[in-house]
Amino acid sequence: MTEDSGRNGAEENTRGERRQGKAGTRDRKRHLVLVLLVVLFLLALAIVFTRPVLVRGHNATVDNPCDPTMQVWTLSWDLHALSHNPFNLFNANILYPNPHTLAYSDHQIVNAVLSIPFMALTRNPVQSTNYLLIFNFFLCSLGAYLLTVHLTGNRIGGLVAGIAFAYAPNRLAHVTHLNLVSAGWIPLTLLFLHRYCEEKRSRDAFLALMFFTIQTLTTWHYGIILSVAVLLFLLVRLISNRRTFTLRWTVALAAAFIVAFVVILPFALPYLAVQKEDPRLKRTINDVDIFSSDVQDFAVAPKENLVWGSITRGIRGDIDKRGGGERAIFPGLLPLVLGLGGIYYLFRRGRGEQRFSLYFYSTLLIVAALLCLGSSLYLFGHRYGIPMPYRLFYYLFPGFKGMRVPPRFSILISLSLAVLAGFAVKGLLSWITSKRGVKVAALASAALVLVLLLDLMSINLPMAKVPLKDQFPPVYHWLKDRPGESPTVELPLASYNPRTFNINLQWEATWLMFEPLRTYYSTLHWKKIFNGFTSFIPSTYYDGVYACRDFPSQEAMDFFKKMRIRYVVVHGNQVDQATLEEVRDWDRRHSDFNLVTSFGTDYVYELRGP
Repeated sequence: MTEDSGRNGAEENTRGERRQGKAGTRDRKRHLVLVLLVVLFLLALAIVFTRPVLVRGHNATVDNPCDPTMQVWTLSWDLHALSHNPFNLFNANILYPNPHTLAYSDHQIVNAVLSIPFMALTRNPVQSTNYLLIFNFFLCSLGAYLLTVHLTGNRIGGLVAGIAFAYAPNRLAHVTHLNLVSAGWIPLTLLFLHRYCEEKRSRDAFLALMFFTIQTLTTWHYGIILSVAVLLFLLVRLISNRRTFTLRWTVALAAAFIVAFVVILPFALPYLAVQKEDPRLKRTINDVDIFSSDVQDFAVAPKENLVWGSITRGIRGDIDKRGGGERAIFPGLLPLVLGLGGIYYLFRRGRGEQRFSLYFYSTLLIVAALLCLGSSLYLFGHRYGIPMPYRLFYYLFPGFKGMRVPPRFSILISLSLAVLAGFAVKGLLSWITSKRGVKVAALASAALVLVLLLDLMSINLPMAKVPLKDQFPPVYHWLKDRPGESPTVELPLASYNPRTFNINLQWEATWLMFEPLRTYYSTLHWKKIFNGFTSFIPSTYYDGVYACRDFPSQEAMDFFKKMRIRYVVVHGNQVDQATLEEVRDWDRRHSDFNLVTSFGTDYVYELRGP
């Protein structure tokens, strides 16, 4: 009898283990299905919010051909340099003869690597860059989703946070700036910092600093901004729970920081060299003030927002004139309401790690909002002499002198509100479930997401057609076949206008008219060109504009000889007929300036001499 009882008990235990195993398998499958559905939903949203980029992005850029074609050039140059001579990465082909010209803007090496599968799929740098734009919006939503689910344990809260962060109106203002769309690594950095504080596993510290490094090597702007967030995270943690900072915990985190520093340093050195060569690369306080936010800008949405863009158009008129749409930093109505609700929920219900989330994200929200205001208070169109925290950061924090747009700190406002909104959603749905049941809570979840989508929805983005390589003007195909670097200048340069020349050539309309496409066209031949379109214009280009104010002239020829230019391409359709005749006459009268070939209205001259 005892033996039978033992056998029956063993069989019952085995059956129980099998049932638990099957239940565990079903749970894993259910989890995988949920994850797949979330990924597909977030990917679909990225396509919808960037419409019609997916269907028209094979031969067109978003909004205008200026900044987007610069992004195409940047990624193309990165891939070209990595495949031919990685150690020559920063000596890009534009703005010759200056070294390190890739360091005049974000190098975007991470985005270049991410674009490799898209390039392999499309063989089209314009289309692959547009696909990468969509992917980065998706990555932003996924990163915020994962961070918020970890903190709240609520998937709907995570979904709301992912949408609120990725598609905040102020994020869509950057749709032409691929580097500034690429913010998905920020929430992932904070996610693993939270995990490291909670579980004290060294691998989480290294994962946090790995994502920090990836974000920094995507864009220096967000690397600096994320540094502020990480330092604030550690400071708030130290004040609220200093027991976290054990010797082992601190040493592992310090080691992770050192590894990140060692990886980032080689990419930072060219920027430091450029700043040393041309101090104008450092932004002045006056530059910062031009682009800093007015307090009223927190209520202004950019034109890309479907609902609030038109409602706030009257206020935005001043923004568009002074500093551009980046100053429009309205985060969306529902994210703002839910974010404040999240603060209330955590204040009433938060315990342990949730209490830390209240302290950190509330502080981050306030600090980011203050930093958006720049060096002194700017209120309703009038600047007051009240100093703001940005001034202190400008003089003390490394990298701040290379930034000129304080409203870019609004990325931390969006993230803070998104995470706090996740807590509000958790509390709201918990209350609805207890009062009305699961079905009503499910309907409330769907309604909440739909209202959020309406609140943040974008317009159909305008697209500007650009030629593909087989459609480039013939002169660039001719340049492609020249031996060596074949240093070339394309004329005319930006017009010599004393006002824009003395203020900043970036405000000169002819620079915007000529140089972006020339930079883009250089992706065909990769020859060294005196021309270029990037975030910074070096002194040599200013000198060239001044020397060419009366082109053709001996002053201009001597200048280009000094710059070691070999070919001078004169675009006849961009100069008046009288100037073109003077160029031809100069050719007839001077033996060191000779016509080599022509393609329609494009004339190629060879410049000989020392």
